[in-house]
Amino acid sequence: MKIKIIGSIFLVGWLSVCSFRAVASTVESWWPEQKKPDYILKCTLSRYNDIREMNLAQSLCGLAAQAVNEGIGEEGVWIETRVEDYGLYYKAWRKRLKVRESGSFDVWSLVKRFKDTGYVRGYVLYDCTRKDNSINAATVQAGILKGVLIDKTQEEDALRLGLVKLYDACNVNLDEGWFNQYKSELNNRLIVLANPVAGNNRDYAIAHKAMVYYGVSPLLHSILEWVRPLSPVIGWNSGPEFQHIEPCSRWGLINTASDWCMNLPMLSIRGNEKVVKLKSVNPKKIDANENAVYHSFVMSDGDNMQWTFGGFVNSPDYWNNMYNGDIPMSFTSCVVNLSMAAPDVLNVLAESQPKNVSVVEYGGGYYYPDLFASKRQNADELLREFARMVNVHMKKTGVKTFGFICHKVDSDDALRAYRIFAEELEDVAGMIAVQYVPYNGGHGRVFWVKDRKNNDIPVLSAKTQIWANLNTEGSGNPSRVAEAINRDVEVCETEGPVLGWTIVHAWSRFGKNGDKVIDVAANGKKGVRGVTPVYWCKQLLNKKVKVVPVEELLWRLRMKNDEKPVSEREMVFSK
Repeated sequence: MKIKIIGSIFLVGWLSVCSFRAVASTVESWWPEQKKPDYILKCTLSRYNDIREMNLAQSLCGLAAQAVNEGIGEEGVWIETRVEDYGLYYKAWRKRLKVRESGSFDVWSLVKRFKDTGYVRGYVLYDCTRKDNSINAATVQAGILKGVLIDKTQEEDALRLGLVKLYDACNVNLDEGWFNQYKSELNNRLIVLANPVAGNNRDYAIAHKAMVYYGVSPLLHSILEWVRPLSPVIGWNSGPEFQHIEPCSRWGLINTASDWCMNLPMLSIRGNEKVVKLKSVNPKKIDANENAVYHSFVMSDGDNMQWTFGGFVNSPDYWNNMYNGDIPMSFTSCVVNLSMAAPDVLNVLAESQPKNVSVVEYGGGYYYPDLFASKRQNADELLREFARMVNVHMKKTGVKTFGFICHKVDSDDALRAYRIFAEELEDVAGMIAVQYVPYNGGHGRVFWVKDRKNNDIPVLSAKTQIWANLNTEGSGNPSRVAEAINRDVEVCETEGPVLGWTIVHAWSRFGKNGDKVIDVAANGKKGVRGVTPVYWCKQLLNKKVKVVPVEELLWRLRMKNDEKPVSEREMVFSK
């Protein structure tokens, strides 16, 4: 994902794409390294919704970052955005890295500046009206040839500045032959999946000379096979979610759900960072003797990095909700990837962590552990190596709970993955697991695995799910879920403490009709989502139900297990 050596950090080394060995190294990141510039230039856009201007800005940012990496440049580019949170990250980034500002420029002023400095050797032509992989072919060529992205409607402006055409992608068909022709010039330690109608992450692709593609096809599989295992998948693909996460999982790659991220080249610069650790639960302060129903609510979709960047920290629905604290809410998060790809975003998140709120590392990225690297010859070795790297970053960030998103939560392959992570993650309270469909497919079942110290580590599956317009078992709006949780009170009175948790669908909206919570159309803007519906659910719970952070829930589960005779410790506690 391998004999464990305490205190050592490993780098995955490959003899070929399909053969793998672990070798000692000081490298612990699966994200590419971006070098620090001495100066930062701000790129201002006149029309934020103009894809042509955005693509040009993205290519300028990428080429500047590439020049810094190659030692021929000293200037980075920050693209101005209307999203408020990026202002926080920029301020923290400059303070951390001590990079000097050198003014603001529009895109064409930067084109001229970078032509004069040699960062830009010419332009790569494309036709934005095609809305297909020809723009992705152009992006690949921009990284190889050091050319800015110019739509055919902008070509006269480029020529007036004295730029030469390096490549014409207007009529390119990005197929297997095209990929085979150019792949030797590309970096196979990442892939960027970019929607042709969006500009995001083209800067990152150009900075690191990455392959760029969009769509689920035989060519996608060829590309994924070529990318080295344990590499990040930047962006997001087309179509149903499982359809494009599955092949990435089977080839042993880590999806980051980062399609709307901005300024990744600059934000991903590491060095000089003092990681602010997230707050965790002290198990010594837990009273394990109290008989009650203990329940946790865990927000879904924390693996979604672009959401964390732009619509999470200051959102009144989520991290900044007025009821956080009243509800000891738990959030899945992409803390491990942030520690490599955006340490300033991570620090802003940690510094603003609400009281009583718990954080779950959601997999180290989005993949299905029970399918992971199944197309490679050494799937278990790869999964174990990945777990080791995740462990390094969990210890750095202080996160004590790990979460899985499985294809089948109780399959033999899932159980093997649980065992591997239990053996490689140190000092965790425990682990939680959801099934892709339905999220509560494990129905609260506990899977016990051993860590390297022979401790019993629980993997607790979701028992219920708050999800609008869904009336399957243990599912539905806050009212239905409250009814299901309250049924545990009767069990508690006869069998002792009952422990379980609810996964909260981050995007489901609900309203109120008097005291009754009602569903709202999933694709609408009416109603509320996030933490507030959980607060409504809590109001409907029996007084014998105690809501706790999921980290505390896992400690309680371990304490309850430790009270059992050894012969009984493999029992499932949650029914």
